[in-house]
Amino acid sequence: MGQDMNIWSSSLNGQVAIVTGAGSGLGRASALGLLKAGATVVATDISQKGLDETKALAIDIGFPSLVTKIMDVSVESEVKRVFQETESELGSLDILHSNAGVERYIALEEMEEVDLDLLLDVDLKGVLLTCKHAIPAMRRAGGGSIVITSSVQASHSLPGCVVYAAAKAGVIAAARTLALEVGNGNIRVNAISPGTINTPMLTRDLADMNVGKAEEFLDTVKSANALHRIGEASEIADAVVFLCSDKALYITGSNLVVDGGFTAVKSI
Repeated sequence: MGQDMNIWSSSLNGQVAIVTGAGSGLGRASALGLLKAGATVVATDISQKGLDETKALAIDIGFPSLVTKIMDVSVESEVKRVFQETESELGSLDILHSNAGVERYIALEEMEEVDLDLLLDVDLKGVLLTCKHAIPAMRRAGGGSIVITSSVQASHSLPGCVVYAAAKAGVIAAARTLALEVGNGNIRVNAISPGTINTPMLTRDLADMNVGKAEEFLDTVKSANALHRIGEASEIADAVVFLCSDKALYITGSNLVVDGGFTAVKSI
């Protein structure tokens, strides 16, 4: 399990963060982690129910100040509105965790255009749009930190994940290149690549399998990494907080892999 965010000696007090896809999974864990580290957090998602659940969890752990906003990352007018509202209402924007994502396991030759468009619109275009609208606000704030959720599937993928893997590889390239564009504004940009993490997305994937196949899949995943277990969302949140903190001021244009050693095992 991830450790308490109070371990960070340099907190994020006074900083304003937007987290996309914060209605569940990694985004929810990130929003709560950033709150614990002292940031004012705007949690966004397309699901009001998910945001309400995240808000309730924030209240339960003593952070009723969490702001929630409905936003579809693939629609620029919505992204622009939320980023403008955040800067206007909270005074600045210092952190973006561009995390919203969708996944589909469909062979490319069988994929309908609607599924292809959804994957690219959310997993790639959505990242680019949120970064686009974060940068001017961060320049006005004198700097900032952008963290983009990629995946180990960008480099170690599975059949049926062609478009997802392409999008996740694309955001790593985007982080690397964008870091060069905005470094002069004291803005850092990094990607983070989780391995298999215990999230609702994983639960849905397992539910689509029969019981025997799901158990076999989990056993395979556990044996395929050095720690022989599934990761927790809070462990990804720990890494996000680190990348946004002043302990990572010289880290930009990087891809932080948090996968329990999965890619290390696969490289042998």
